[in-house]
Amino acid sequence: MVNARRLAFVAVGSSMLTAISSAQVPDLLTAFDAGGRSMGAGGALNVVEADTLSSYYNPAGLGYIGQKQIGISYRNLPSSITSITGTLANPVRTSAGQRGTNAISHIGFAFPLNNNKGTLGFAYTIGGFVKDIGFGPQAGLPSDSNNTFNVTNLVETRKARADYYTIGYGRTNESQNFAWGAGLAIVHQSVQFTQTGTAPVVLPDASASETGVGGLVGIQFTPKSSPNQSWGLSYRTPINMKDSSGLYGQIPGRLMLGTSYRQDGLRGGQDFLVLGAQIQHFFDGHSSIYFDRNAQTVLGLGAEYDYSVRDEFRIPLKIGYVSLPSGGNGFASRNSFTFGLGYRPKGGDYGIDLNWGSPEGSGYDFGITASYRFK
Repeated sequence: MVNARRLAFVAVGSSMLTAISSAQVPDLLTAFDAGGRSMGAGGALNVVEADTLSSYYNPAGLGYIGQKQIGISYRNLPSSITSITGTLANPVRTSAGQRGTNAISHIGFAFPLNNNKGTLGFAYTIGGFVKDIGFGPQAGLPSDSNNTFNVTNLVETRKARADYYTIGYGRTNESQNFAWGAGLAIVHQSVQFTQTGTAPVVLPDASASETGVGGLVGIQFTPKSSPNQSWGLSYRTPINMKDSSGLYGQIPGRLMLGTSYRQDGLRGGQDFLVLGAQIQHFFDGHSSIYFDRNAQTVLGLGAEYDYSVRDEFRIPLKIGYVSLPSGGNGFASRNSFTFGLGYRPKGGDYGIDLNWGSPEGSGYDFGITASYRFK
């Protein structure tokens, strides 16, 4: 009886190789934007920023933080609803994106050391998130020549969430045109794939809670010949998850490269414009039957216009675009237009940013980020 149940489970699981490949779940498994200041500009400035998210994206940015700082981001966690028709061996899936629930997606601290010896950063950041619920009034698994097996009241759940706890250090040279950084990422990941329904076969029911450790290194620099331009480069190692379930054995490594350019002297010298471009390449991830991972390259383009109001405060206005292709079978691309605005008092120690995203055919995103610098 036990062997028969195992064979049935394997049969259902094997059929999912084909089934999953037709799904259209929005792909944020490893490329989730935690919703920082750069979110409204397509995330295009993350690798060249100097804020508490630098511990997660590029620890070199910590070197440019000269005051104690705290940052927090709160945003929606996108999800999707899938309609399943046909059979389990050959299903037809139609997915629609949803806003999902709201949660704190980042909280970080930066502490400059005495005597200009660099800055330490500590952060919690959500770096990957997928939640898809599928419903099928009826689906069947062919088990013999008569195709007699049927599943009714099918509910399929696929979830994955990666929480990163990062420690980073960054330092600049004396001329402040070059910074380097390094860090450690401890990842806790929960994954789940289940199917429930009325059936004479064993439906998949698998979940795991995993941990892993990876390293980060990065640089930022400003060419002497172009003082208004900045470049950033960072590398995060692939992260092997310590779990025997085989649901998602290794988080891909990440290589980030980006640049920004600042144009001063606009509107009589009151305003300035920042243009940014960034590319992220994810590689060497492990695949499983439910969470397939291939190489994935994400491009972000964006602009931020800082508008000055009566020399009292600035309003950053942001626009951008993210090209986020599928990173594996069973996932769909999640390209998105982004928008944002903020508030920065002149001489103030805090800032607030509101950001929106409009994914193609997948509802909308919203995030709020606040930061405070201690005197």
